[in-house]
Amino acid sequence: MELGSHDKESMENDVVIKIKGLKVWTPEEKSWWRRKPTKPQNVILNNVTGNIRRSEFAAVIGPSGAGKTTFLVSLAGKCTLPSEGSVTLYGQNVKACPGAVEIAPQHEAFMDGLSVMEHLVFMTEMRLGSCKDLRIRSTLNSIVEEFKLKPHVNTPVGGLSGGERRLLSLATTFLSDPQILLCDEPTTGLDSYNALLVIGVLKKLSASGRIVICSVHQPSCDLFKEFSSVLLMAEGRLLFHGSQDECKDVFESIGLLCPLNYNPAEFYIRAVSSSGNVHRLVEISQNRLEYNGTSSIRPDLVHTYNRPVQRNWFKQVHLLLWRLSLTLKRELRNQILQLFITVVITSMVLGVAYVGATGTTQRGVQEIRGFLWLLTSEVSFGVSYSALYAFEYEISLFKREVGVYKCSAYFVSRFLSFIPRCIIWPVVLVSISSLAVDLPNHVITTLEFIVLLVVSAIPAVAYGLGMAALFTSTGIIGDVMPCVDLPLFLMSGAFLRISSLPPWMFPIKYISHFYYTMDAISNVYWRQIDFIDCPTNETSTCVKDGATVLLENGYVNNFILQDSLGFVLITLIWCLLGYLGLKREEKKGYAY
Repeated sequence: MELGSHDKESMENDVVIKIKGLKVWTPEEKSWWRRKPTKPQNVILNNVTGNIRRSEFAAVIGPSGAGKTTFLVSLAGKCTLPSEGSVTLYGQNVKACPGAVEIAPQHEAFMDGLSVMEHLVFMTEMRLGSCKDLRIRSTLNSIVEEFKLKPHVNTPVGGLSGGERRLLSLATTFLSDPQILLCDEPTTGLDSYNALLVIGVLKKLSASGRIVICSVHQPSCDLFKEFSSVLLMAEGRLLFHGSQDECKDVFESIGLLCPLNYNPAEFYIRAVSSSGNVHRLVEISQNRLEYNGTSSIRPDLVHTYNRPVQRNWFKQVHLLLWRLSLTLKRELRNQILQLFITVVITSMVLGVAYVGATGTTQRGVQEIRGFLWLLTSEVSFGVSYSALYAFEYEISLFKREVGVYKCSAYFVSRFLSFIPRCIIWPVVLVSISSLAVDLPNHVITTLEFIVLLVVSAIPAVAYGLGMAALFTSTGIIGDVMPCVDLPLFLMSGAFLRISSLPPWMFPIKYISHFYYTMDAISNVYWRQIDFIDCPTNETSTCVKDGATVLLENGYVNNFILQDSLGFVLITLIWCLLGYLGLKREEKKGYAY
């Protein structure tokens, strides 16, 4: 039956998303040195065309590898792969409509140490504005109610069940009040009760006028019948889009009848696993598109929606630090235990090993050199290697939250979160280990050591974070880090005379935080030693005072200016490299 003009206009007005000739592929990969192809180009979506209408609650089904996830990511405007064609929302490119379309990925990424409410407050503050605003607070509370999370607001995210975590993921996605909600396999891994619970919440959202599209893998009969329409995909093509009754009619028209008491979704998926059926359905799909292809979107129907708020940079840093502080607070016992094992015990061992060490004898000169080097290395290696794994567990969360906050704000917040460690470790290490060592002006020298090591820990943290961001894979960084560490700590002067180095190696010391730390701490100690005893039976060359020791090691006199500038320069260089490493990960796009 032919549609009247009024019906056609109504259908046109109901069109929200229009997909035209969408093609997505993975680029060909080539060997970097022979430039020969190592991985051919692979087409994921092939000429996908269709219209999505208002209040549609659709299931995207198809065999594995059909392109369902890439299709959803393309609808959200977050696909970073090469593509052709267009996806428009109310006549505008979907990428130009931030906040109107949101996608809830299959795998959740949270900070498990936060409670449900703390997580939602953080995301609300980042995406909507201050929770002190009554309207925003009311929105947050209504979302908690709507997604059935009220009984769990104080529960740690790590203690939620699979269904509750999925609801929290959907609630987080829904904070910006999107008009189109895309869900990638929201029921995978859930039991039937939780799966129906999640689908029930999504169906209620679609009833309010929103579009909800879910990719589902092997849905049960009860689950499948909840959807109002079906998008059937295979081999990167959209084979059918329509109601479940229409889908049944299309399959019967090509002689494919679903047996009684058989899961329709399973039947359709098995049917399109055959290339012959795919080709027949492609022909029918093209005919249906020709019939419905005349619909157009009028400019006066462009929808107004809430664009996400971008908080200022300092507020982003503050919120990120707040989130980190909550996590660290709940791990305080582990942090104290780690401090005791790694610092207190190490300090005690150092104190016992260097009991009575003094720099006023020829033998004591080497002992004090070793003591100063161990103070330097314990602080530098301790804080840099603790920072080295800062992004190991957070990189997936960072990539999931691309666009929520700036990359620089995230890096700075992570850097600032290590400042307490930069203070506590040197204070504990020096206070305990120096008790048994004969230091001139003991209290003042101890305080000077602490200040110097606190300052030196800051470039060490920058070094660790920089390496962590450049090599986000722990397997790679475990191989790279020792190769970088070796030349840096050789330049400290503890193992080699810097003045005897070949000219081409000499500049390396200026990028070594070990060198600047040893230079500063050695000057603080040896400048106070005016006389070193030289026995008459000593056969080797004696050093007469602390100034000679400094000259022998290759340390400079104007150490305060040089070392201060060196610490600042190294910190800036490694922070810049770390930022660029995270920026590279951010440019890879949203992690789904």
